[in-house]
Amino acid sequence: MDAQEFEARLIAWASLQPGLEALVLGGSRAGIDGKADVWSDWDLQLITTHPEDYRNSGWLSGIAPCWCAHVERTPRGFIKVSAIFADGLEADFMPLAAWQMKLVYAGMRHPNWANLMPHRLRHGIQETRSFLLGSGYRLLVGNAAWAKRFEALQVEWPVAAMTAAEFAQYTTAFWQKAAWVFKKIARPEPRSAMHWLHLLVMYQVYPLLAEEARLAGFVPRAEARKAEQWLGKERLQQTAIETGPNQTVLARALLAEIALFREVSDHVAARRGFPRPDCAAIEKWLRAELGRLTG
Repeated sequence: MDAQEFEARLIAWASLQPGLEALVLGGSRAGIDGKADVWSDWDLQLITTHPEDYRNSGWLSGIAPCWCAHVERTPRGFIKVSAIFADGLEADFMPLAAWQMKLVYAGMRHPNWANLMPHRLRHGIQETRSFLLGSGYRLLVGNAAWAKRFEALQVEWPVAAMTAAEFAQYTTAFWQKAAWVFKKIARPEPRSAMHWLHLLVMYQVYPLLAEEARLAGFVPRAEARKAEQWLGKERLQQTAIETGPNQTVLARALLAEIALFREVSDHVAARRGFPRPDCAAIEKWLRAELGRLTG
C-alpha cells in the first residue's frame, strides 16, 4: 500500500461514517511545498458529532490493515489516536466535536473580539491555526459549509506570545529540574540522568528557544519539530549536545544546557521586558558542583 492508496482509503472510509462532518489533513502531507517524504505521517482531524466513538482504536481496521495503535492524551490536552498501518504508514487522528469546531471557526473571523472570548475558545482558535497553518492543510472530506468555514484561517490573528508569568515558570522550573539532573549525575545514576536531562531540554529549554525564534520572525513548532528550520546556526550548534551513560559526559552536557538556557533566557527577557526570577545562588552552586565532576 503506497501513500496515494492510503489517502484514497481514508477518504472512502470517512465519506461513509455517520456524523463525521469533515476530515482535515494538516502537516507536511497536506502542504503543497513538497516537504513530505516517505517517512512523513498523516496528521488528521476528525470533526464529528460523536467524537467519543473515535477515542479508541477499534475502528481503525475499517481504513486499512492496522499493525498497532494506541490512544493518549497529548500535552495540550487533546485525545489522539495514533496508528501504524500496513507497510509502516503512520497516521495520527484527533477526534473533535463538530459543534466546538464550528464555534472555533466562527470566532476566528473576529480577532478584535479575542480579549472578550472565553479562554478555552481563544485557546482552540490558536491551536487550530497553529496546526493548520504550520505546513498547510487540505479538507479531504467536507461539504461546502465546511470549506466556507476554513476561509476564516485567512483572517490575520495576533501571534500568541509568551507571558511574563510563563517566562518565570519556565525559568524557575529549569533551575529546580537542573538540580535534580545534577543529583542523578552525582550519585551516579547515568541512565536516569539521561532521561531527566532530555525532559529538561524539551520542556524548559525548547520553549524559550521557540520564543526567541518567534521574536526573530520565524514560526517555531512545538516539541522541537522541524527545529532545523527555525533555529539559527549558533543555536543548532549549541543544541547538538552529546550525552551517554558516563558521569563526566553528562556533567559537561548539563553545563552546556545551563550556558544555553542562561543565554536564551537573558535574550528573551531583554527583548520582552520580563523581570528575571533571582536564581543566581542555585546557578552558582550547580556550576561549582558540575565543575568538580568535569575536572
